[in-house]
Amino acid sequence: MSKNDFERFLADQKRHEVKGFDAEKQLREWRNLLTTLYQNIKNYMQPYVSQGLAVISNKDIELNEDFSGPYTVQQLILQVGNSVVMFKPIGTMLIGSKGRVDVQGPRGTVRLTLVDKKVKSARDLIKITTTILSPGQELAPPPEPERREIEWTWKIASGPPSMTFTDLNETTFFDVILSVVNV
Repeated sequence: MSKNDFERFLADQKRHEVKGFDAEKQLREWRNLLTTLYQNIKNYMQPYVSQGLAVISNKDIELNEDFSGPYTVQQLILQVGNSVVMFKPIGTMLIGSKGRVDVQGPRGTVRLTLVDKKVKSARDLIKITTTILSPGQELAPPPEPERREIEWTWKIASGPPSMTFTDLNETTFFDVILSVVNV
């Protein structure tokens, strides 16, 4: 790598750096998104809770992330029959997502991921561009990426390698619960 390549790299980094990052704002947004998820779960489970067939509780847990250090969030605990299902926040600002919650039950774990509403698979998260240069031709800087508002949505993430994302709704929620408590 030449000095010119290094200087181009530094200029590119400077151009794409995040200005005015506010860790507290990020944590407030993360907590609000968790609250929304938990409220949806409580709404889905309300008929069963009111009949005494399920119990929902919360517990504080501590997470530790590079951008913020340690902080406290709520973990939702759902007791259905003889099974306990925990909705355990993993973190925010993860690669390709705004956050993740693992749904852990006696028969397995399912990942809920906070991603752009338009995302259907891992392929939607990655853009690869190739350029063929002639000898002596300089590589032009890449065009600025399209900036648009992201609508964050909770989705069920399948396992790799061909990861897909399914919308979390009342029907798929019960599929998730059955998959972590049933044989």
